[in-house]
Order: sequence, then C-alpha cells, then structure tokens
Amino acid sequence: MVRPSRSRVLRAALPALAAVLMLPLLASLLPAAPAAAQVDLAQADVAQADVRRVEILPLRGGFLDPPVAAQIGDVLDLAAREGAELVVLQFDAPAGVSVDTAALVARIAASPVPVAVSVGPIGSAPQAAGVAAAAFLAAHIRAVAPDGTVGPLAPLDLRDLDAALPDALALLSATPRQSGAPDAAPDAGVRDVLDRLVGSAVDADALVAVGLARITTGIEPLLVELDGQRVTTVAGELELRLRPDELQVRFHSLGLLRRMLHAAATAPFVYLLLVLGLGMLLFEVFQPGFGVAGLAGVIMTLIGAVGAFILPVRWWAVALVVLGLLLYALDTALAGFGPITAAATGAFAAGSWWFYAAPALQLPGWLIASTTLGVLVFFVLVMTTVLRAQAGPEGNDVTELIGRTGVVRSMLNPEGHVFIDGALWRARAAGDAAEVVRVGTQVRVADVDGPVIVVAADQGADRGADQGADHGAGRGADPGVVGPSAAT
Repeated sequence: MVRPSRSRVLRAALPALAAVLMLPLLASLLPAAPAAAQVDLAQADVAQADVRRVEILPLRGGFLDPPVAAQIGDVLDLAAREGAELVVLQFDAPAGVSVDTAALVARIAASPVPVAVSVGPIGSAPQAAGVAAAAFLAAHIRAVAPDGTVGPLAPLDLRDLDAALPDALALLSATPRQSGAPDAAPDAGVRDVLDRLVGSAVDADALVAVGLARITTGIEPLLVELDGQRVTTVAGELELRLRPDELQVRFHSLGLLRRMLHAAATAPFVYLLLVLGLGMLLFEVFQPGFGVAGLAGVIMTLIGAVGAFILPVRWWAVALVVLGLLLYALDTALAGFGPITAAATGAFAAGSWWFYAAPALQLPGWLIASTTLGVLVFFVLVMTTVLRAQAGPEGNDVTELIGRTGVVRSMLNPEGHVFIDGALWRARAAGDAAEVVRVGTQVRVADVDGPVIVVAADQGADRGADQGADHGAGRGADPGVVGPSAAT
C-alpha cells in the first residue's frame, strides 16, 4: 500500500488551516444588527401615513470606512424619500479611513430628517474618533453611553495623517448645544470641551455638562426621551412624535459585499491574509500543477490587497515582507540555510514592524514575533522536508527509470504523480502542449528533468492501471516504498 506523499498531505492541510484562520472574517460577515426587522433598501415598503418610522443603523466596531459611509448615505436617502421621523446612527468607531469627511458631514447636516448619532452601546467602552467624531458633532441630536467617549478629532483620516481639521464649532449643526436649546453662541465651557476634543478623547460627563450631548443607556430609552423634542433641520423646526403606538422601527445593516469590504479593513487581519496568501502561492511553486492551496492563496492575497489599499500601509514595508518570503523560498530551493535565511528573517520582521503608517494601526509585537517564527518554521522545516522527499531516496538514479512503464496516480496537468515499480514519482507529460493525462492512464518514461520524470502515453500497452502497479510488485519492489514526492 502506497503511503500518501507529504506534499499531498500538506496541500490538503493548508486550505483547512486557511479556513480556520479566516473564521474571524467569516464570522464578521454574519448579520450583526439586533433581532428586529432587517431592511433591504431596494425593497423597502412605502411608508404609511399613520406610521412614524425610525431608521436605525448600528455601526458597532471597526473603522468608519467607505462601505460604512455609503451605507449611511443610503439610509439617509431612504429616510428622506419616505418621510421618516428620525434616523439613528449608533457608532463605535475608533477612527476613520479613506472617507470624504466633508461630504459625510454635509450629508448629515443637510438631511431634512433629524439625525441622531449615539455613541454606544453601553458596556463596551464605545468611542467615536476621527471622522466618527466629526459626524457626531454634525448631528442634530447627540447622545453618548455613560462609558463612551468622543474624540480625538485628529487624525481625521488614518490614510491622510496631515489632513487639515475642520473647525469643531462649524461642525455643530442646527442644534448648537443640545436638542431644543435656543440658538446662541457657544460659551467658554463649550469652546474648552471642543478644544480638548480635537486632540484627546472627551468622556460623556464632560460632554453632557456643557450641553453637547445627552446620556443614553440604549436606543430604546433614547427614543422615549426624544418624544416631543423640537429639532431644527433644513426643512424647518420639527417636533418629534415617537409614541410607541405610532412608531415603526427598522434596523439596517451592511450588505454582504460591503460587510466583506468592511471586514477586510482590519489591520492584523489584512497583514495575516497577505502573508498566508503569498505563502500558499510560494508553496504551489514547488508542487506539480495548481491545487486548492493555490486557489486559497489567490483569494486570500486578493482580499488582503483590497485591505492594503484601504488602510494606510507603508509600501516599502510591504515590499520588505514580500522580499522576505521570496528569500525564504529561494533559500528553501537552494537548501542553504545560512545568510539568506538571516536576511529573509530580518526583511520579514522589519517589514512587519513598519507595515502600517498610522500609529493606531501598529501591529502587536507578539503577532509579529509569532508570524515571523511561523513563516521560518514553514519554509525551513516543512518545505525542506517536502522537497527532500521529492528528491528521491538516497542513492537512487532517476535515469534508470527511462523506458519503464507506470500508471498515472494524480492527473498530469502538466505535472502530477506516476506509480512505477512500487514507488510514486513526480512526473510531467511530454510534449510542448499542456495535455491533461488522466488518472489510470498507462505511461512510459521518455526522459528525466532533474527529479521530475517526463512521460508519454504507452500506446502499445495492453494492461490497465492495476496491472501496471502489479508489474512493479512482481519485480520484487516493496509496495511500501515511496518515490520522490512521498514520505520517507
């Protein structure tokens, strides 16, 4: 019985490992909105005249990025089109990235439907910083969980750390201090809080003390408090009617595509996707054909590349990480394990440390150390073992196989594996055309190319695949012996 080759086992195991590491991404794609009415914007019903609708978009965790900004715009458009009573945006965003802040603020401030921004939920130490802090200040109604904070406003966008900051006072919309407060110039206390908010986080008590926000323990208590509240928007002064018997609440969430793009903008995950994806592609370089591991590597690399274009990466650092992986692959092929190994480790670790341009995105030291160690072990130990297995048993002359017949055990496309004389050998189909040779086809060795045998279909063969294997056993070969792509 032929034992499966280590390379084949590893090719089967790598996609499973990738799937485990991608579980956080898959989990992030599950619906995150509360167990209430989920809304497809394209299929929203026409509002009834006797129903007061409130559109709620919870944005809990992650950056305020283009997918989130686009979803906010869709909800505001829907609310204006259907005459909703109120829009509630619940934020927990530590920063903004790649968002047109001026456009987002203008959309909120110009909404004919009152917009409430609530920093929550309670118990998770929610925050609104950067673009999220600007959106908070521009809202008609501002609320914060007791353990929440707002700010700092700088940096406004992690992709542009030197971007000019908007005037915090100018961001305040038609409700300069609190909902229903008379229009008056902010006093010294308000100015002091706004000045602090530019460079640091301001807690809920400080915001409430100067009338810039109200404390809320959740969306439902906030709606109860706002019933009867008078708010001024571009449509004029409005009185909110939020009585429970007249209210219809609709929760919105990101669609699947936006959720994927939003999940891809997580700093450690983008880094790991790129490293794992490129590692799998380099693994495929040393294997015959292109397997599932290669396909998984392409998908992971593409998702990671999307995230790299969203987040502020240092491209020279990304190049160092790629260079480190390439040097590891070269070192594995040469079996040098000396200066090249040291250079690969240094390049990879340095690129990982300076991977992101924004301090807020700095990768943890333990993640960099464990990833560098994992890559080193993979190339130096795992890949070396696979390649040594492919080199064949010590003292075996591959040229002696020329003229012998065997049976294809894994499809030649153009490379695969052929069973000859009780052993499994790495093989390639002869000829310039990349013709697929299917499993079970009897072939004859025409030439050798290093550790790879070159085979062609045996036109005169009158025995099937099983007889071809039995022929090897009849020559006295031990069927447990494996060839260059099998375990030793």
